[in-house]
Amino acid sequence: MKRSILFTITLLVACCAMAQQAPQWTYTTPKAGNETYLYVCEQGIGNTQQEALNVALSRVFQTTANRIGQPFDSRQLSESLQNGTPLEVISRQYNIPINKVCDYTQPLQSGAYRVYILCQVAAAGNIVPVWDSYGECASTGDDDNWRALLKSVFVPGLGQMGKGYVGEGVVTLVGEVLLVGGAVGTYYLAQDRLNTMRDPQVSYRAFSSAQGDYNTLRTSNYILWGTAAGLYLFNIIRAVSMNKRHTDGLALAPAAMPAGAGLTPAVALTFKF
Repeated sequence: MKRSILFTITLLVACCAMAQQAPQWTYTTPKAGNETYLYVCEQGIGNTQQEALNVALSRVFQTTANRIGQPFDSRQLSESLQNGTPLEVISRQYNIPINKVCDYTQPLQSGAYRVYILCQVAAAGNIVPVWDSYGECASTGDDDNWRALLKSVFVPGLGQMGKGYVGEGVVTLVGEVLLVGGAVGTYYLAQDRLNTMRDPQVSYRAFSSAQGDYNTLRTSNYILWGTAAGLYLFNIIRAVSMNKRHTDGLALAPAAMPAGAGLTPAVALTFKF
């Protein structure tokens, strides 16, 4: 009964974590469909949604202008955004090609707003960008989260590994195995001491020793099971709430090794925890 309640609570917490996630593009910048443009994600905070949006747009213009080497008047840009001038008009006016494709508003506890925007911007100042359509503004990566949830339910740590956090997943799996193994071991040892205590021919000294061992083992058993349950719960919530890592945790990279008086080509194994 207790295990069923714990499992139900775990699933509810994990589902709530998935429901509160922002769109996937807010934490994973998409790859451009061609070489003429790039995706840029910025955010802004303001007392109103429009004010927060204007802050985010100003940051996009600033970063793009710096990259392509195009000067512009930031004060005049702010005035144009506050006056509601269309983004296409501002983009042509400053010769900074920008195409806004997505925005996401997140209310804050203070009453202010945080607005995320995803824009397509020119890859270089001497290139006319060719925009592609982007139809995943509402995608939250729920498929990845559901897979991570199911993996972590059946094999602790596997959800983290699936999202690219191999080291964390391995530590979680090993920790869970050790905790459960220790709990099972202390249970059988405690049962052995209990059988000794129930033996009618056991001496008083042996009975007292077995009783002390039994109490210690039973307490250790409760602690190990409780810690294992806590790690299992944390493992599921962590796998669902974490962002997917798009770089390999374990990868091969070219390197050079000293050989005599020179260097020789080699391959280095790199690992991200």
